[in-house]
Amino acid sequence: MDWQNQLITVYLTSCKFFSQLSPYIFLKISPNSNPSFTDEETITIYIFGILNELKNIKSIFKFTKNFLSEWFPNLPSYEGFLFRLNNLNHLFPELSKFLLQNKKFKLNSNTTKPFVLIDSLPIILAKGFRAHKCNTAKEISSIGFCSSKNLFYGLKLHLTALFKNKRLASPVSMKITRAATHDLTAVKNDLLNLNHSELFADRAYCDQFTKQKLAKKNSNLHTPIKLSRSKKTLSYDEKVYSKSVSSIRQSIEILFNWLIESSGIQTASKVRSTKGLLVHVFGRFSACLFKYMFFF
Repeated sequence: MDWQNQLITVYLTSCKFFSQLSPYIFLKISPNSNPSFTDEETITIYIFGILNELKNIKSIFKFTKNFLSEWFPNLPSYEGFLFRLNNLNHLFPELSKFLLQNKKFKLNSNTTKPFVLIDSLPIILAKGFRAHKCNTAKEISSIGFCSSKNLFYGLKLHLTALFKNKRLASPVSMKITRAATHDLTAVKNDLLNLNHSELFADRAYCDQFTKQKLAKKNSNLHTPIKLSRSKKTLSYDEKVYSKSVSSIRQSIEILFNWLIESSGIQTASKVRSTKGLLVHVFGRFSACLFKYMFFF
C-alpha cells in the first residue's frame, strides 16, 4: 500500500472511530460546531507521522507542514496543534480498543485451543538514579523494577497476544499500570476470563491458585519452572519443558521489539505531562496497529 492510501485509510478510520463514540466519552474541545481543522485530522497527522518513523511531535508537525500542506491546508501553529493533540489524550485508549476489533487481531474460529502470550513492557520516563527525582505524570506513574532495564520511573504496558507460527504475534488486548504494579496483579482478572486456551508467560506469572482457577475453565497457564530453596536443580524433563515455554514466549518478545523499533514507544523521557504520556503510549500503540494491518 502506497503512502497516499495509507494516509487516506488512517483518516477514514479516524472518522469512523469518531462517528461511533458515545457523547459521554467524547466532547469536542473546539467552541465551533464545524472547526476548520478537525480532531480527525489531528489524530491522522500524529498516527501518519509515527508510521513514517518520526519520533517526536515537532518533527511530525514540520513534516506535515513541509510535505502535506495540500492535504491539511488549515494546519494551525505548532502550539495549536500540540494543544489539540494533548487534549485528545482520553480518546487514544478508545482508539486502540477500536482498532483491536479489526479481523487481523481476532482469534481464528478454526483454532480449538489457541496459544495466548502474556507479558509486560516498561515505558520509561527516567531510569537509574534519575528515577527517584522524576515526578512527571505521577497520577499514573511510579518507580518500578524491570529485569532488563533495572530501576526505572514510568509505567508498564501489559499486552496479550496470539501466537502465530513463523509470523509476528498479533496483539489482542493491552492495558497500562504504574511501574510498581506486579505483572500478575495487573492481568489476573483478565486471565481468568480466558476459556479453552493455552497461556504462556514468564516466571512472574507463576501462581498455583491462578493455575487452578484456569484449569476449571479448560485453560492452562505455562511458565518456566522456578528454582527455590527446596528445589535447587531441575530434572531433564523440567529443563525441556521450561525451554519449550521460553521458545514459544519468544514470539511476544519479538513483538515488543517490533513495537519499540516501529514507534519508539518504550522511551518517554521527553514527555512532560500525564496527557502527553497517554498520547505517547496509546497513540504510538495505535500507529503500530495500523502498521500491522497494512503489512501483516
